[in-house]
Amino acid sequence: MDTLKPVISLSTSFLQSRFPNDGYAMMCRAAELGFEYVELGHSTPITSIEGILKAVKEGVVKVSSLHNFCPVPPFASGAVPNLFSPSTSNKNESQQWRRHTLNTLDFAVQTGAKAIVSHSGAVSYFFFRPDAKISKIIDEQKLSELQETDTFVKARDTFLKKTSARALTKDYKYLLENLNAIETNLEQADVFIGIENREGIAELPLDWTFNELFEIIGERKSIKVWHDLGHSKIKELKHLYTQRQLIEQTIDKIAGWHIHDCTQEGQDHLGLGDGCIDFKSLKEYFNPQKHIFTLELNSKVRSVKASDSLKRVQDLLA
Repeated sequence: MDTLKPVISLSTSFLQSRFPNDGYAMMCRAAELGFEYVELGHSTPITSIEGILKAVKEGVVKVSSLHNFCPVPPFASGAVPNLFSPSTSNKNESQQWRRHTLNTLDFAVQTGAKAIVSHSGAVSYFFFRPDAKISKIIDEQKLSELQETDTFVKARDTFLKKTSARALTKDYKYLLENLNAIETNLEQADVFIGIENREGIAELPLDWTFNELFEIIGERKSIKVWHDLGHSKIKELKHLYTQRQLIEQTIDKIAGWHIHDCTQEGQDHLGLGDGCIDFKSLKEYFNPQKHIFTLELNSKVRSVKASDSLKRVQDLLA
């Protein structure tokens, strides 16, 4: 990848529905919108591979990263980033996660990508949902009107405590086992896996234990943090954890960003300027020489807005 200017990519999730099987045309369209790089999304079908590789070979665009699972396994369709969980206690599912993540790694090597973005499952439970009470309170009102009442604070504190205990004693154990199992493959390929923060409040890693997880992981070249700004904003709007808290606690481990805007009501994957995120205030955390920046936009965003968002990111990083 170019070391002189920042790597700013467009997630092909923005384009996939318009070019369901034509990978070459999809890559050409990304270039027409002004992008030099793309992140191949988690809805990329096997039928698109030939065209994608042709475009890469011809230099139409470069590939910065892939979002697990990419390509989509032949027995599935559509966007399937949560098809298998690396935090599962089920050995068969763990094997499937490893197998298809290594397939993503193989495709990363073919395309010259240096990163894989991955989801990590959710807090497991048997007889109750740990997020049931707090979710009910949040869902009963608009996020912009959410108040920290005594009832809310009590439910939130209980939720944070219970999910933290479960993740740190159980779920992260299985997550680490699966990451360890593919670490040598990642190192040999010179590709890192970026563990993404998620929008679901019970999805892993939990924002409030992200730092503790990476203290356990330690300094590893092939396992990094991938920060999604829309997702962390949603957690902030839900009064669970602030965006800046998560960034500052993990900044030394961040290697990539998903960039998109988010409204006060929690609608994300919007073009920059169409939501409430103050990107200028976050500029201090961006490292144009070391980080990958991916615009991950909803397919309904207008093409002109995608190009405008690219320009906004370029200006931020200038």
